[in-house]
Amino acid sequence: MMEFHRQPNTFVDLVNIKVSDLSRALTFYQEIIGFQVLERSERSATLTANGRTPLLVIEQPDPVIAKQPRTTGLYHFALLLPSRADLGRFLNHLLQSGYPLQGASDHLVSEAIYFADPDGNGVEVYADRPSSSWDWSNGEVKMSTEPIHAENLLAEGKDEPWTALPPETILGHIHLHVANLFEAETFYIEGLGFNVVARLGNLS
Repeated sequence: MMEFHRQPNTFVDLVNIKVSDLSRALTFYQEIIGFQVLERSERSATLTANGRTPLLVIEQPDPVIAKQPRTTGLYHFALLLPSRADLGRFLNHLLQSGYPLQGASDHLVSEAIYFADPDGNGVEVYADRPSSSWDWSNGEVKMSTEPIHAENLLAEGKDEPWTALPPETILGHIHLHVANLFEAETFYIEGLGFNVVARLGNLS
């Protein structure tokens, strides 16, 4: 929930990604996702949902190297919508646009839709369930990856068309690919001071 994205909590509020064609990327981020352009230069653009707060910077370096799949670095960045109805509207919009999805999941604490931009940068758009319903035990929250109830989600968002990201949209989190999970965990816990709040999959 958005209360986790407030001081004194530590959170990510802006991400910078590289693209190979700025104009193509802008078309995607404006028309498919619904960002507004806050600032624009010849090789970069800063995007916003509310016209004031930067959430995403897209940059076309010279030269640019195409993103390689399943290598260390960004897995995806995630946009947190204010409500489940917003997520339903967004899913309706994606399906109507014909833009390819990579997946959709129910994580118990949230429902999420996954796809990639034209350069292969991963994008998640999701909505949280109320944090009062989250199941915590010994400092960790119960999560899973289950099929999403797409028909129910679409029905909840059918009353209004998707026109743009809601102004209350924030950057919810980022996921990274790492070469060694245990070394990365040690770095983020002992080096940066993070706590583990969830583990997914077989880590043995």
